[in-house]
Amino acid sequence: MNRTRIDASEPDDSEPEELDAWVAAGFDRRDAQVWRSWRFTIARAEGWLQQGVTEGLHAAQWMAAGVEPTTVQEWVDADIDAPEAAQWHEMDYDLAGAKAEKAKGLGPTEAFQQAQQAQRAQSMGNIAYPSFTSQVRIARGGTARMGQGGPDPRVLQSYHRRQWVDEEAMEWASQGIDAADAYTWHALGLTPVEAGRLAIQGRGPGDVIREWWRTGIPFEEVADWIGAGLSSKEAREQRAQGITAEQAGALRALRQQEPGPKQDPSVLGQLITPQGPSGTAVPGPPPEDESAARSAIEDAYSRMLDVDETDGSIPAVDGGAKLGDVLRAAGQRHGVDQDPTRNSVTVDGLRFVNDREARVVYSLTISGPFGNNPTIKGRPGRALLVNGQWRVARDTFSALMQMAGLTLPPREQE
Repeated sequence: MNRTRIDASEPDDSEPEELDAWVAAGFDRRDAQVWRSWRFTIARAEGWLQQGVTEGLHAAQWMAAGVEPTTVQEWVDADIDAPEAAQWHEMDYDLAGAKAEKAKGLGPTEAFQQAQQAQRAQSMGNIAYPSFTSQVRIARGGTARMGQGGPDPRVLQSYHRRQWVDEEAMEWASQGIDAADAYTWHALGLTPVEAGRLAIQGRGPGDVIREWWRTGIPFEEVADWIGAGLSSKEAREQRAQGITAEQAGALRALRQQEPGPKQDPSVLGQLITPQGPSGTAVPGPPPEDESAARSAIEDAYSRMLDVDETDGSIPAVDGGAKLGDVLRAAGQRHGVDQDPTRNSVTVDGLRFVNDREARVVYSLTISGPFGNNPTIKGRPGRALLVNGQWRVARDTFSALMQMAGLTLPPREQE
């Protein structure tokens, strides 16, 4: 499509032109609406388009990372995408610094941690500190292994004292976060990874809450602005320019998306392997009545989005107590129709690892805004036999909610 060339030399605080002006300049009406929603003018949108950034949401993500159209290609040439650029920005690295650290084989968090360790060593007589990688490496595969090669034993003890020793506890512990802080971070709405990035910078929940409280930004918005990679000052500036918390949530969700394209169900043989998301399951014979078990798993997945209104649980999910609130929040955030009859989950294929666990590939169809019904295909998942009933594994449901930018509450004792 040919678009009218516009002079890009205009102040950043210019108001977006009316929609008709965008269409007259050669933009598709729907694309123009997206660019305008992010407060771009035609000239600034053209600047991003000329650099190969074709969507307003992606341009906004680059800008959240402190990158402009004139410099975005330099970041791309350095093999840094927008989500990674946002992390370097959070750790206060510019492009030159990021390139130098990447040349050493370091990512944003490792580079920042090493710099902090070097400063501490210099100020305390060159005391050696363990590397960040060794601090956060934690064994997966059960409570008995939580203490092997993982974080500080004092961190692990904080979870054991609270009898919180499931996979979610491991996620928080793997970030070196004490259980008490984990509850506070979770109440703020952050994921373990997001909280871990703040912890690496030496910032505790109290520091962050006080900082954001002073900005006047509503408490319920804070997690989305932090997750989008913005400081409190940057968030305040964006809000003043008309950017909403919902748009920050969209940036956050984009940042959390899984790398690479979605798998197609035709590659079931590659996708469904004994190595699963929670460690290596012990292979064994399938259930005696394999057909009945398969039907039960398909039924559980078909009810994966069904909430029991009496207690707010999702019975089809293992540890599904109070997960209904998370599902509703995901629907509201992304404009999904709350009527469960308009959303569906189907099993594309499964393979039994043993008589108590199966690897699953499923597809999700949702009733989205504007009447469209997008389908997410090739999602990997697990099914577990719990108290004689096949259920969707909790980590499968958690991964789905993470795509929506949400994290699950701590699992309740059953």
